[in-house]
Amino acid sequence: MKQNRSNNHQIESDTQYTKLCKAFDSLDESQFDIVIDSSTEKVHLDARAQQFFVLSTPLPLNQFDAYFTPANKLIETAPIRSGTNFRYRGIDKEVHYLSAYETRTETAPHLKHIRFKRIDLFDPSKLTEIEEKLINQRQLFAIISHEMRTPVATLQMLIEDLEQGAPSPKHTEQMKNTVDHLMSVLQDMTQAVNPERALPISKTAFHPNQLLIDAHSQLTRLAELNGMVVKLELIDNKNIRLESDKQRIKIIALNLIKNAIHHSKGSTINVKVEWIQRVDKGYLVLTVSDDGQGIPKEATNKIFEPFERLGTKVDGSGLGLFIVRQSLNELHGDVDVDRNEQGGARFVVKIPMVDLNAKQSEPVFRQESKDTGDLLKRLNLLVVEDDPIIRMVSKNLLGKLVNQVDVAENGHLGYEMATRKEYDLILSDFFMPVLDGRQMIQKLRKEGVSVPIVAVTAAVMGQESEALLDAGANKVIAKPISMNTFLEVVEQCVAR
Repeated sequence: MKQNRSNNHQIESDTQYTKLCKAFDSLDESQFDIVIDSSTEKVHLDARAQQFFVLSTPLPLNQFDAYFTPANKLIETAPIRSGTNFRYRGIDKEVHYLSAYETRTETAPHLKHIRFKRIDLFDPSKLTEIEEKLINQRQLFAIISHEMRTPVATLQMLIEDLEQGAPSPKHTEQMKNTVDHLMSVLQDMTQAVNPERALPISKTAFHPNQLLIDAHSQLTRLAELNGMVVKLELIDNKNIRLESDKQRIKIIALNLIKNAIHHSKGSTINVKVEWIQRVDKGYLVLTVSDDGQGIPKEATNKIFEPFERLGTKVDGSGLGLFIVRQSLNELHGDVDVDRNEQGGARFVVKIPMVDLNAKQSEPVFRQESKDTGDLLKRLNLLVVEDDPIIRMVSKNLLGKLVNQVDVAENGHLGYEMATRKEYDLILSDFFMPVLDGRQMIQKLRKEGVSVPIVAVTAAVMGQESEALLDAGANKVIAKPISMNTFLEVVEQCVAR
């Protein structure tokens, strides 16, 4: 009896599909139609749609959805929303511009009719730049939504748990790691949007073990949510002090591990770090391998392109490996991709750098740290920031390091305070009421105030950064400012 009802329903759907297509039939060959049946999860294509998409009819909805991948320049969120415009690259490699319009009927609410119209037949050149921008915008908005979801949800759970009682040291550490993960995602986005304006190389001394431990801690929760375990194999030698851009190397490690979490579909990720010493320099070797599905050999170069997921529909920005390659180019490193013994993917990164302990017996950093400490004890700081929470936190945290911290809630008050009192350093936000950071800096420089001014903003790579530097800022750094970054600012801008 159940089978008969199913057959009757199928006959009814086919009839409704035929009527619906006839109702929307058009002699315009630039238009073609599909009908999505939510009750059977199948897609029906008219003759022109079959010819254009090179697909048979009917076919499963998921198969139709998979046909439109990021490589074909179509947003992944099928079914298509009404009024959507996009580019489509067919199997003939020719690019077409399409517009989609969606309709439903009251008599058959489970049937959704979508009419495609080929825009390029009318004006193929007019929409090229517009379409490209729309696609990039939609991809970036989708990326932000995907990438922010996990750390923000984790923070929400931690905060709810915090309401039940006082935080434990482990709880505090989890919140810090989650915020670090969130900031790394934002940094990825910024670097991908303006790769030509990447931050300059900043070399510092570090031990790679701690860097990998921090990266592992940041991604532990994400791995658990995906049913995976990340294992570390660290360097036995505790005495090496490598010199390179620690933040870029951490970005490389984070993105390689996140890539394995999102795409491998395995259960275990192994992360191994090695130091290979040569006569004049050495190489840091980072290997990230998994026991998942692996990567087809023909796709090993393609995976480093932006927004590339090899057709998979999973969380992740599609920017991780692109940023890995970009960062390695800046560090003169390289990466090899192959299959490991377990059949999954293996990424081997090799970065040239020096071991400071191998070329000098007495590190100079200890004396520098002492000099910086003495400077901090007598440093008077002005923080100009309109956000009350950031003002409070800045005053409390930085007040433990320096002689005195004064705060101003807008650029006008900051200008008045800086002209009435002598400061050793000014930290200023950009977007503020009454007088913004750029305007305040301009006025102070016109008044002859030469105190070092460091702008703290979320837009460290765009026009805002250039505007602040042109106004007279000594340096522009990313918000929020960390203790380590503040110490670097003091050494670079205040120390003589």
